[in-house]
Amino acid sequence: MFSDFQYHSETSHLQKHSDDPVIVGCVENGQEDEYRDLVERFVRWSRENLLQLNVTKMKEMVVDFRKSKSPPSPVCISGKDVEIVSSYRFLGVQLDNKLEWSINTDAVYKKAMSRLYFLRRLRSFSVCSRMLHMFYQSVMASTIFFAAVCWGAGIKAKDANRLNKLIKRQVDKLRSSFSSRLLQPRCSKERYRKSFLPSAIRLYNSS
Repeated sequence: MFSDFQYHSETSHLQKHSDDPVIVGCVENGQEDEYRDLVERFVRWSRENLLQLNVTKMKEMVVDFRKSKSPPSPVCISGKDVEIVSSYRFLGVQLDNKLEWSINTDAVYKKAMSRLYFLRRLRSFSVCSRMLHMFYQSVMASTIFFAAVCWGAGIKAKDANRLNKLIKRQVDKLRSSFSSRLLQPRCSKERYRKSFLPSAIRLYNSS
């Protein structure tokens, strides 16, 4: 849909995915001109190509690590200010303006817990271990390890412990192990080593 609109520079670019585009800008020394100009160009291009933008659903998230911060001025589109939020869900991953992962961990934990119920129900019906294993890999492992290459090495110790306890609970219920293909994220060895994934793999292998 947005494939015809192209923009990429050292400080700003348009990240496109189906009908969910994101404009990313790096602002230095208060120089927001390129970022805001890109927003305006995208709005103008959408209007010219008969694409209607729903401003009420648009969100802006500002990541600012400066010690002294001033409230950011919201982007204005069609006379309406875009809401500035502290967290945003993009492609199934919860991002926040501190680049921490507690909100994402909470979301992963809740989703995995809700699916643990169905695993228990299947066990109560005496479903064979092979089917339980298949359900575990496709429904539960896919939830816990979704985009783990992005957030696995950056979560806090308490969040990693929560996930490890949840994984142990699931493994104890299943008495099986994950396929190693689901447990090998495509990231650097150092980043992988610092994440919660190695301990999870040891847990699986010992079950």
